[in-house]
Amino acid sequence: MDHLTEGGLLIITLADQGAVGPLPSHYFDPRAKQGKIRDALVRWFSLWGIPLSGSTHNPTWLEAHTTEVVWCDSVPGDLHGPQTVRYYAQHADRIVEAIEKCRPKVILVLSAYLYEAMATEGLSQKISAVIGKAKGAPRRITTMRLKALEQKFEHAQMLILPTPSKNTTDDYIRSLSASVRETFEAAGFNLKDNGDALLGAAKALLVLDEKRTIVAMQNRLRIDESRAKALLEAMQEEGLISQPDENGRRFLKK
Repeated sequence: MDHLTEGGLLIITLADQGAVGPLPSHYFDPRAKQGKIRDALVRWFSLWGIPLSGSTHNPTWLEAHTTEVVWCDSVPGDLHGPQTVRYYAQHADRIVEAIEKCRPKVILVLSAYLYEAMATEGLSQKISAVIGKAKGAPRRITTMRLKALEQKFEHAQMLILPTPSKNTTDDYIRSLSASVRETFEAAGFNLKDNGDALLGAAKALLVLDEKRTIVAMQNRLRIDESRAKALLEAMQEEGLISQPDENGRRFLKK
């Protein structure tokens, strides 16, 4: 949970299924080590028709506002299936912290057992304090065998899907498309945002005409040349422009 963003998508996963290692920039960064969940979600988003840019430096808004949190590091080996719900409910500090810090618009819970833990009395109160009360009961969003649900809260939408496995086939994932897209759109996400992998490269090619800029600052700000040059140096120190290269050119950095 080293990459936190507010107002976006929060993915909650089972132990041992999360992303591995630090994230260079954003959750879907192709340079990052792919955890089981993240690797599957790249495929799922494609099947849902929700674009991911696959770009390191110019992600879509959704890519840049996605956080994953692993519920806990491990579960006792003698607990299986429904037996884990109580354990999860008792070890949920990480989840409460993530929801409080991220204040997500969409929460993707990748296990019905995790959702059941979130619905237990004490834990549900802590979560509702952030995302508001449920507007209704959870609703099934597929007629296929594996259960998938959506639930609306006052300040967030929640999707409860099975954790990726051999049973989450492409046909199954496609059956969720309409409801998943509806949930994201209801949260205000722009599903037409493709990002632009060339945008960063284009920004790096913007050249500052230093002489004309100094003259413009002198004329518009009514300052002398030395003051205008000092302002350029200040902008360089703030990281807005580069140092002059061998040809005296400065490049915009932001």
